[in-house]
Amino acid sequence: MQTTVHLCVGTLELKSADPAKRGTSRAESLAMLEFLRIPDNFALMTGQASKGKSMKGGQRLTKTYGHALMADYVNMVVHDSTRTWTTQDAKSRKLNA
Repeated sequence: MQTTVHLCVGTLELKSADPAKRGTSRAESLAMLEFLRIPDNFALMTGQASKGKSMKGGQRLTKTYGHALMADYVNMVVHDSTRTWTTQDAKSRKLNA
């Protein structure tokens, strides 16, 4: 597999022949940050949402649920028709700020 590196607006973005292995775009990173700026989302993603609380009927306070919410949010904000974010994408992405 061939991977090339392009420098874009001061950030390093990987371009890969395999679209599933490409780097996180600037728009995706910004959408992730927007998602995490919401206190309830941040608590969910860091495992603080259920800390010290008893489970109530129907609540989904897991990191996995947070990853699914983040994937939905990134898809809604970015509108990239060539690639749809999944829960696995949200789980594997790191913010390099």
